[in-house]
Amino acid sequence: MRDIVCNCQMVDRNTIDKAIHEKNATTIEEIRRYTGANTGCGKCMSYINSILDIEVPKIAKKEEKSQSRFKLW
Repeated sequence: MRDIVCNCQMVDRNTIDKAIHEKNATTIEEIRRYTGANTGCGKCMSYINSILDIEVPKIAKKEEKSQSRFKLW
């Protein structure tokens, strides 16, 4: 069973996660652009924002690790 985030556009959680982790979407506007979610009634905005609150810090941690691993000077 898919975890549908946006019922209007039938966007699931996996699609939102891919936009965040593969396209570095960090705002609701970028999620709209990459997935189409939150372009209908708007009821999913709080759910998408809660996903962003959870997933965006993971991107920052991943970037910190990759930067600290390879120092050229």
